[in-house]
Amino acid sequence: MTRSGDQDRTRGNRSSQDLGEALKWIGFALLGTYVVTVVAAALPVKLLDPAWINRVCGSLRGGVSFPLEAVALFLIGGFLDCSGKEPPLITRVRRLASWAALGFLLLIPLQSWAGLKLIDTAIEAQKARLAPADNALRAVYAATNADQLVEAIRRIPGAPPNISGRFDEPLPKVRERLISEIGPQVRQQKEQLKAVIGTIRRDSLIALVKDGVVALLSALAFAAVGRSKPYRFTLLQKLLGPPGPPSSASEELERLVEDYQ
Repeated sequence: MTRSGDQDRTRGNRSSQDLGEALKWIGFALLGTYVVTVVAAALPVKLLDPAWINRVCGSLRGGVSFPLEAVALFLIGGFLDCSGKEPPLITRVRRLASWAALGFLLLIPLQSWAGLKLIDTAIEAQKARLAPADNALRAVYAATNADQLVEAIRRIPGAPPNISGRFDEPLPKVRERLISEIGPQVRQQKEQLKAVIGTIRRDSLIALVKDGVVALLSALAFAAVGRSKPYRFTLLQKLLGPPGPPSSASEELERLVEDYQ
């Protein structure tokens, strides 16, 4: 009976080790997929380009479930190893998780800066669409002779370039008629521009807050795993405070492990 029990335990340990090994390789595959995806998003490299920074940050956030799942599989695989102590791979994974937690924390101000720059760029692009009509209206107001008025008319979007310098009506009347036609259009476009800018700012700020929350939660998830040495408190436990003083037996076990290392 004893020999049969030993054989059953041996088979059980072997099955656990095989499952743990398979989980580790699945974890490597997930981690490799994440790295390849992020590297692909980072090419070509444009370090100071807000659009590039925003794209890379989006790739880091969007695929964060892959490394988190990989870390979970590594931990489960290490638990099934049945060796009685933390495997070196798990120690390295936990240290890497500590750096990942710091990286996602630093991602918050970086992606916020890039997002604000992109907001400014989008707003300037919208203003540039209104600039030709607004400049033409200003030129019409400032025109004091026929040549200046012709040049102002040529600035109007859609106006034919071959306008003659002769007018059938007096110059002031022509100018007032142009102002009465262009002015309402420009004012309407300005109102539409205000609405568009407001929408851009609202939607972009909501996206920035959402991205910041995702980065923060990702950092906390990695912090819940990361630690510098085996059998120590994790970063999240240090942040929230130790869960309580360990028992004397646990203290003795940690002391023995540290002495062994």
